[in-house]
Amino acid sequence: MTTRERILSAALTCFSEKGYAATTTRVLAKAADVNVATLAYHFGGKEGLYRAAVDSLYERLLDVSINDLGLSGTPAQRTEQLLRFVFRLACANHEAVRLLLRHVLDHGLLPSAVRERWTVGLLERVQELWQATGLEWDAGSSLKLLTLNHLVVRYAISDPQDLLDFVPGDDPFQAIEDHLVEFALQLLLPNAKPE
Repeated sequence: MTTRERILSAALTCFSEKGYAATTTRVLAKAADVNVATLAYHFGGKEGLYRAAVDSLYERLLDVSINDLGLSGTPAQRTEQLLRFVFRLACANHEAVRLLLRHVLDHGLLPSAVRERWTVGLLERVQELWQATGLEWDAGSSLKLLTLNHLVVRYAISDPQDLLDFVPGDDPFQAIEDHLVEFALQLLLPNAKPE
């Protein structure tokens, strides 16, 4: 791992746990095992590092190719495959997802740099993914996707111990993934027959 990658990894952890305001450059430098000057050299300071941490999440999201997902089958099957992929991606990137959620909780909206830089590309990707499922777009589709987004985010950032009392079995994330799929299919395909 390069010094830049180590700093970025430490920043995701610090910002997601403490928030932007409570995370100082000294805390960031200590977590990355570098001095403050090295941090400034690579990112220009705390604001540049925060922006890079957020950008890294969106770059990973937009780097996903629909062809790489291998969606196949009926619209319900493709929707299930896509939702499982999205949930696993969110879980694998839980610190970055938590960072964005923390920002929304602290400020009521995503960072303006995120909206300006990533919203158009992200919405285009969402439309491509929606089309790949074979589902029809209607007036309520945006709100349905927003609902699913919030559920995925909430569960992806959860500590497994926090979920054990609420879900059956030893693998709470598998149970939640299955539940999310069931809920998504009911929400998006209410008239579909079970397969």
